[in-house]
Amino acid sequence: MRYPPSQFPAAILRTRAAGDFHFTETRYAPEAVIEPHAHERACLVVVVDGTFDEETCGRRWLAEPESVIVRPAGEVHCDLVGGGGRCLNVELPVGLGVAPALVARHERASELCDAFQRDDDTSIEPLILSMIVGRVPPSWLMAVRRRLHESAANRLTLDDLGDFAGVHPVHLAATFQRFYGVPVASYLRRVRLESACRELAESDAPIADVALAAGFADQSHFGRTLKRHLGVTPAAYRAARRSP
Repeated sequence: MRYPPSQFPAAILRTRAAGDFHFTETRYAPEAVIEPHAHERACLVVVVDGTFDEETCGRRWLAEPESVIVRPAGEVHCDLVGGGGRCLNVELPVGLGVAPALVARHERASELCDAFQRDDDTSIEPLILSMIVGRVPPSWLMAVRRRLHESAANRLTLDDLGDFAGVHPVHLAATFQRFYGVPVASYLRRVRLESACRELAESDAPIADVALAAGFADQSHFGRTLKRHLGVTPAAYRAARRSP
């Protein structure tokens, strides 16, 4: 089973977006068995209550309250819930690469939960990146990432982004990859791909128009990129997303 964004194998208590991050608070029944599944988006999970005996990729661990689990997109995992389990799931923006990890009783876990409860969006991204990378990102880096999302359809070079951020392009590229796990070009390509896929699923616009609006050179370029990443053509993707 592969869950699309905002869907989880649990009761959903609250959900909201904070910029490009999407929060879902979930509750699990005592002693629930969660069958093997995966999520389309990479996700950071804070265990709030209960325990989760989790197995993934041949590894197994016990996640207790204030533990943080980082799950890459598509990683298959299963859980046995001890007691009544409650989690704060943070789906990460498309393109944000993460490696699987578990940090028991992370010192910033409760701080992230408090920011979620207070609707304090300004603290969200620095908190999440500090938990993943171990350092608070510079403010110019977060502004660059937002620009990539807002202007994905435009031609963006490292020189342009460096001028925008006020830093050298080489420093920008190295810092971006350190915090977000992928090169700038790969991140931008994933943002464009998700934008085009969303449009395919939600509109009847011609595929060529969808490709150009998302920032691809033409329909062929979009088709090759989609085929390489998802193994399907744009027409097949649209049909699959619309099938009952």
